[in-house]
Amino acid sequence: MNIVIRLFLLTSLFASLSAKADLQDIGSATKTAEDDQAKIVEYNQACQTIDALLVRKQFKVECYSNYQHFGPTSKTSRSNGSLRIAGYNLLHPGTSKALFKDYSLIAKIMNKYDVVSGLEILGTVGHDEANNQAVLTFLRSSPQMVIALKALKAKTSDAFKLKEIDAKLTTLVADTQTAYSLYRAPGYFKALMALKKLDPSWALILSPRGDSALQGSVEEMVGFFYRANSVSPISNPHCDEYKDENGGIPYACILNLGPIFMGKDYTHNFARRPFMVSFKSGSLKFSLISMHVVFTFSGDEVAQKKLMNDVFGVDAPSDLGVGINSSNFARFAEVKTTLNFMNRFRQKYNDKNIMFVSDTNLTASNPYWAEVLKSFPGGSLLINEATTISPPRYMGDGQETNGVASTYDHFVLDKSAFPGCDDGQVYNYYKSDIQTDIEKMYMIRSVNPISLRNKAFEPFDDSGVFIGGDIPPDDTPLPAKLDYPLTGAGQTKLNRLVSDYTTQLTGMLTIRKNEVVADDFQVQERIDGFKRRVFMNQLTNAFYYRFYQEILSDHFPVSITCKN
Repeated sequence: MNIVIRLFLLTSLFASLSAKADLQDIGSATKTAEDDQAKIVEYNQACQTIDALLVRKQFKVECYSNYQHFGPTSKTSRSNGSLRIAGYNLLHPGTSKALFKDYSLIAKIMNKYDVVSGLEILGTVGHDEANNQAVLTFLRSSPQMVIALKALKAKTSDAFKLKEIDAKLTTLVADTQTAYSLYRAPGYFKALMALKKLDPSWALILSPRGDSALQGSVEEMVGFFYRANSVSPISNPHCDEYKDENGGIPYACILNLGPIFMGKDYTHNFARRPFMVSFKSGSLKFSLISMHVVFTFSGDEVAQKKLMNDVFGVDAPSDLGVGINSSNFARFAEVKTTLNFMNRFRQKYNDKNIMFVSDTNLTASNPYWAEVLKSFPGGSLLINEATTISPPRYMGDGQETNGVASTYDHFVLDKSAFPGCDDGQVYNYYKSDIQTDIEKMYMIRSVNPISLRNKAFEPFDDSGVFIGGDIPPDDTPLPAKLDYPLTGAGQTKLNRLVSDYTTQLTGMLTIRKNEVVADDFQVQERIDGFKRRVFMNQLTNAFYYRFYQEILSDHFPVSITCKN
């Protein structure tokens, strides 16, 4: 696209965004309508910018107050008689927790399903967000800088100064052209684009704003990735009832948890409010509700008492049955309220085809589930095997962890409403086909511990190759001694991938003082982190499985298969 046209389009976008920006300063510690409006405007801006700078008409993007929709690139009709619906906690893609996530492997896993509820999704944060703001500021000011230089040139007759101005103009135009490619994509967009490489019919319906327990905390979104060859979004009656003039076709929305629908206001009882969408596949129509349930309650004793009274009608967890306590009462409160909503939904709209898929932070064996499920009569809790990673190889008693920890991820649905759906599966990385890819791409350790090979512990050599021994003292996250040798093939693999990552980092550009420059932010720290967190951790029992978390997630996907 001609740079003048692109500048005009971006200037128009920036002008419209700036007109809305005054609303962004509105906010409070509670979830008010004003706060929601301000946050939706903020996230809507990001959606429009992604459309303008990253999508560039490859596919349709819709930025609404109820949801954001990143449509399919292309689609063809496809039906194989079954539909696979999954839930997947993606572990904050785009943050320091997930610097080394392999989006191609993530996409390969997600491509096994037709609908994936993605949790712990974020916009750009930290250094990437700082870069993006610098890029936008530069693109916004670039036209005026060009005008100013041309005006200066018109008033100048000195040949040397004219040459200097021309050089500045040339650099400014070139930097402006380059700047369009410097806007960095959020993790959810990287996952979507990796999926589209495998099937261009993949699309994404994203919640219209992030949500968190406290202002200033990480704001998470829910994203429903869906294969348009298999499913189509359809109107949801609840979203239709409560949408505003910019709500779009009512496919999806954050649940209305206020008194009009729920009888009293439950909005403030959620750290991250549930997001809902409706789909159709063949003859099967269904609605999905998803959220990342709170782990630790952030309120004081007064807030705890209010929450307990609002949801359970008692003052404290100790007034209830076995399984609920001071650590998990807020988790059960969010789940119970969501199931209460689902029951009201099916009664009001005469629609039983609704299901809940969530990282609940609650184990399937907790006996209080039986009580909570009464809020959704007929509901069944699916998935009762481990869905999270345990980094160490051994527990305190010396038993193998097998790399798994808690049963946190579940479906809740009325089986009578979904007679064609099974009881669910867990995609355990270690037992699934992705293990072959991981071994080929990332595994560097020998399967035999050093202690079994009767090798003396020796230090690293000058090139960093492990030959036994103590870890250098500055590598504090690792234990004092390694437990597994680095294989020769592993060393070759490590060297190649670290070299590739180094090339990637050292080739990154950013905007500084209105110029395109090399991005030198924590380059060596990130290279060292990549080597340690993805590779050297493999050589220890303490972090034996940790690298799966680094390149994929600390959760496994869970899924159900339904006839459609």
